Amino acid sequence: MKDKAFIEDYDKIVCFTADGNADELEVYSDGVRLDVSGVSVSPYDRQEIRIMLGARLNPEAPCFVAIGEKAIAAQPLGIYDSAEFGAKYDYDGPLGAKVEGNVTVFRVWAPFALAVRLNIYDRGDGSPNLCGRLMTRGEKGVWEARLGENLDGMYYTYTMSYNGRPDAETVDPYAFATGLNGKRGMVTDLSRGVAPDGWEREHDEYKSKRDMKTYADAVIWEVHVRDFSGKTNAANKRKFLAFTEAGLKNQSGMSVGLDYLSDLGITHVHLLPAAEYASVDQTRADMFNWGYDPMNYNAPMGLYSTDARDGRAAVLELRKAVQALHGRGIGVVFDVVYNHTYNFEAPIALTVPHYYYRFDYRGNPTNGSGCGNETASERYMCRRFIVDSLMHWAKTYHADGFRFDLMGLHDVETMSLIERTLHKSDPMMLIYGEGWVGGATSLDGARQCNKWNSGRIEATPGSAGGVAVFSDVMRDSVKGAVFNAREGGYVNGKAYENVNLVKFSSMGATSPNFDTHWVAPAAWQVVNYVSAHDNLALWDKLAMSCGAADFDVRIRMNRMCAAIVMTSRGVPFFQAGEELLRSKPLSGGGFDENSYKSPDAINNIDWEKLASGSPAALMRDYYKGLIKFRKAHPALRLTDPDEIENATNFTEGLRYDVIAYTLNACGESLYVIYNPLGGVEIDLPEGRWSLRVSGDRAGDTELAVLSGRVTVPEKSVWCLVRVG
Repeated sequence: MKDKAFIEDYDKIVCFTADGNADELEVYSDGVRLDVSGVSVSPYDRQEIRIMLGARLNPEAPCFVAIGEKAIAAQPLGIYDSAEFGAKYDYDGPLGAKVEGNVTVFRVWAPFALAVRLNIYDRGDGSPNLCGRLMTRGEKGVWEARLGENLDGMYYTYTMSYNGRPDAETVDPYAFATGLNGKRGMVTDLSRGVAPDGWEREHDEYKSKRDMKTYADAVIWEVHVRDFSGKTNAANKRKFLAFTEAGLKNQSGMSVGLDYLSDLGITHVHLLPAAEYASVDQTRADMFNWGYDPMNYNAPMGLYSTDARDGRAAVLELRKAVQALHGRGIGVVFDVVYNHTYNFEAPIALTVPHYYYRFDYRGNPTNGSGCGNETASERYMCRRFIVDSLMHWAKTYHADGFRFDLMGLHDVETMSLIERTLHKSDPMMLIYGEGWVGGATSLDGARQCNKWNSGRIEATPGSAGGVAVFSDVMRDSVKGAVFNAREGGYVNGKAYENVNLVKFSSMGATSPNFDTHWVAPAAWQVVNYVSAHDNLALWDKLAMSCGAADFDVRIRMNRMCAAIVMTSRGVPFFQAGEELLRSKPLSGGGFDENSYKSPDAINNIDWEKLASGSPAALMRDYYKGLIKFRKAHPALRLTDPDEIENATNFTEGLRYDVIAYTLNACGESLYVIYNPLGGVEIDLPEGRWSLRVSGDRAGDTELAVLSGRVTVPEKSVWCLVRVG
């Protein structure tokens, strides 16, 4: 066992050591022996020694516990949660590097650092240190250095000196841009040289044209930057700039890329992490990762720029991508990963050791993320860092929303502050996340912003919603559990077992009339989906769960999954390429269900599937039609639970597996049928009904006018509008 000692409070230290006589223990602070008033050994863990001091120690000075010939450096830990620490060190002033006229000011929060050195470089990699200046400690634990020149475009790092730890050179957590592989921060004046023409007004122009009142008006398409253009003829393949290229076509002459998105009809593109992550070498064009291994939270990923050595390139080119999407009426959602870091070499870990993370009583990191650590959002400066970072992305890149990875690891208070802050900036900002955790966490369950607790966050008046969560109920009930590849759901083999869960999901998860473990307070809080980057692609899930089924039957299943998502109350979301029968086959057979670091060949969207009359093209047309139908009928986008309950009337007397309901709201009457079986006969409600969506076609164009008894084909969704 490695010896450890932690400062738990201003008069308390806990020490863990495999051997040593507690009676001979001494404590030194800044070389001065401190009075020890009591020592106790835990009856449950003989390696745990608790030390009470007769006087207060100064945690800003080096502190050691001496046992025999051992000297164990005491690191701050529990003291971070004391009220006294907060009163003395919580800080609301400026941080980071800022050019102020002909002076560049550097500020970093590091309350217990023994020294901080500022390093200046003229390049993002390889060049020598030009400065090496010690910074000055100020109030609230903020270190500052002022250099008498404009250093815009220069690179910098901090060397942190801490008690009992080797000096560590690190990037400023508040750096807005970085050099190669994120090893050096860049002094970046965001008002000079890093904005495309028209940038200052473009977001207001986009917002003036968007037609959105609640989250339920959104249709979200989730994509990885590299996947979007890897298999196209884009000039900027696998880069941010690929989102700016119009006129791209595949070998069959079909539109791909930006033009494709405009035609599809989505309202938002959800970009997998665009901030800088740690697991790839940016000099290698072939390296792939989803990006859920964060390093520099405020800098865009250099791998996606045309010059990874120039931090300004990524800033400018991401802005151009956002501007191009906005120009097509498409909002941009950024996937953010504040719940953990790649490792303890991350800037926030080296700048203030232990503060930004949760640890157990022995000083071991807790692992609610499943990635080796989890951040402590409940601490003031961690909470502030997350909010500052989000506002940086909102202002610098004109973000239209954020998706929070493992949002259950963030406390409700933090997410509530995020909601208020973002919606003050833009009331239509989308805020949603995973309402669960990835492992055992030390954050109390009542404080976790999971799907049960997120509903406690009240939406800011006038905003489109509050904090929404993904519906794992819809995801698993419609096509089968994600953790069992061969298990089917409502559309693919287990209709009887899932019929009530699908009914519940169709009502936006708001009705308490079903035996479910969770009820959402409003349908805007529910993100409905059947596939995302995680787990099997929808087409692969259908193949694994019902591989013996004919191709045409699986096509009908895919359409049915999409139609259930698009006709349910809530927020529709789908993985890029789901509408093109996206698949991730492995060379040895089977499918890749966790392709986070698999090559481009597996991950990139295969745009060549699009050809006139091809299955992919026909499926694309079906999704496009569903989106059009959803946009045309506001009854599908109800969010209030009482309105949904009053508007929805399920048809009785059908086969148990078949779902049919009328939806009377917003001055219209819809009739929706989900048939997971073979052909079934159904008596339509009284009147004449215009068929707009069938098992083969979708849109808001009349396919037929029907009344009385009809036969609904196997595995299909019908949507009808009353016309008489």
